[in-house]
Amino acid sequence: MTTTLWDFPSQQYGDETQGSKDYAGATPAWVIWNLLQRFTERGELVLDPMAGSGTALDVARELGRTARGFDVHPSRPEIEQADARHLPLEAKSVDFVFVDPPYSTHIDYGEDPRDIGKLDAAAPAYLEAMEQVIGEIARVLRPGRHVGLYCCDSWIKGRPLIPIGFDLFSRLRRCFEPVDIVAVVRRNRTLLRARWHEEALAGGYLLRGFNYLFIMRRAM
Repeated sequence: MTTTLWDFPSQQYGDETQGSKDYAGATPAWVIWNLLQRFTERGELVLDPMAGSGTALDVARELGRTARGFDVHPSRPEIEQADARHLPLEAKSVDFVFVDPPYSTHIDYGEDPRDIGKLDAAAPAYLEAMEQVIGEIARVLRPGRHVGLYCCDSWIKGRPLIPIGFDLFSRLRRCFEPVDIVAVVRRNRTLLRARWHEEALAGGYLLRGFNYLFIMRRAM
């Protein structure tokens, strides 16, 4: 991609399987593909500290990168169980980090109480937890290397908008240098349902139409 507007119609691409298209909150694989093509080389170590169904691991391995993924709810054997706030990795050992964190409590990922997805983004505990995740990413990332954080704002009918993107970007800047901000058009099942659009018109609100992709660099 050569602009800061990315539009991906599906979660997966090609004939291979990257993660699971049925996993709630799965990241579009082409987003990760573009990041790894631009910011990594063959053999380098890619980390996903909130690996979900393993999309980043599959894309990295297809491209000849080494990959490690962690999650408090491992969905498959290749994903190691760990809290993203406490990664079992040495400092300055990772060449690229991709992270797609929970956007408040919209999805129930499992029973583990360490799950940041159990924290309401309107409460201080959510941002405190994400500050720890960002600090841990900064610890394990090599100087001069990049992190891509993919996120969406949170809105629930009857409640104020929670600008998760702006909140997380301000915290990323404490540890990293900004490289770019990409808007990724959402093509999920919700946006394909006519009744959701009808309800949005009747209710006077807007559906979430894009995700942020923050590309940052750790200073040398």
